[in-house]
Amino acid sequence: MKKANLNFLVFLSVLILAFACEKDNITETETIQPEDELLKSLAGDVSIEDVPDIVVDDTILRDHASVSQYREYLLTYTYDRSNRLEYISYIRRNSITPVTNTERFPGYVSMRDKFNYSNDGRLIELVRYRILEKPQICNLELTKTFKYNSLGQLVQIITRKPNISYKWDKLEFLYYDNRGNMVRKLVRVANLPALCYFYSYDRADRLVKIAGYTTVINRLHFICDLFYDQYNNIQRKDFYFPLAEASNVQDAVKKWSVNYRYDSCNNPFRDLKLPVSSLFEWMDVISPSNITAISFDNGSVDRSVFYAYRYNNLKYPVLRCRVSLTSAGE
Repeated sequence: MKKANLNFLVFLSVLILAFACEKDNITETETIQPEDELLKSLAGDVSIEDVPDIVVDDTILRDHASVSQYREYLLTYTYDRSNRLEYISYIRRNSITPVTNTERFPGYVSMRDKFNYSNDGRLIELVRYRILEKPQICNLELTKTFKYNSLGQLVQIITRKPNISYKWDKLEFLYYDNRGNMVRKLVRVANLPALCYFYSYDRADRLVKIAGYTTVINRLHFICDLFYDQYNNIQRKDFYFPLAEASNVQDAVKKWSVNYRYDSCNNPFRDLKLPVSSLFEWMDVISPSNITAISFDNGSVDRSVFYAYRYNNLKYPVLRCRVSLTSAGE
């Protein structure tokens, strides 16, 4: 086991160095350097498991429950020289058996998110690339552009899909109260009714409620109540969904509870100082620590997913993998 762990640490160091040395600008359909030799070494690491992820079909849960939807078995985090998050790479397994020849590898990078910053350190762009396994070609899939006001508050997010045959834009407009809390967000997507989200806070300025409405008919979309642990991590989210023709809280019924557990290390998304739901799907920017367990419960279905991490000397994650219930220490 000690030898396997040593091999893993050597692999991780080389992998992080390889990602850190990538070119700053990856263009659409650019051929990237293969990582086959690096990924091959995963086959000898017995600490890496093949554990199924939870796939959430409900779109509201998918957008607000902070669970990844990409069936990766490893995530790697790469930081720039200023210790800001620069890349997240999603690694999928294509073989759960040890590699016996040069034609088979245990995994490959299937997707990569790149974070770009302004000279004053604000996130100004988040780019998602899809990566083909063989040959390794990087295709631009989504871009998020972030715009700020004179106070440094994020006021607009523009999401685009450049590789589709028709124009698709998602525009998000953010509004704040005099305490600097985001209290409303208007979301417009081409050819769809606009959505409006309202946000409520407690006396400690912690977000405690999200209410979503369809603006065309002012119909309630969902309500989410948030609860915190002693370390200000989100401990539970209760989701309420409307009955037919519902227009207020009284017409909504509780459908899902989502519970979370955390490590004691640093969540790199928190450092970006952005409001909730500003980034991609699973990236939680509210809790100061990293999620180690997510469980879903609607009274009849109870599902869980568990994560384990490797950290750098600043206690930021450099790798996340899905683990079994036993491995998670339950």
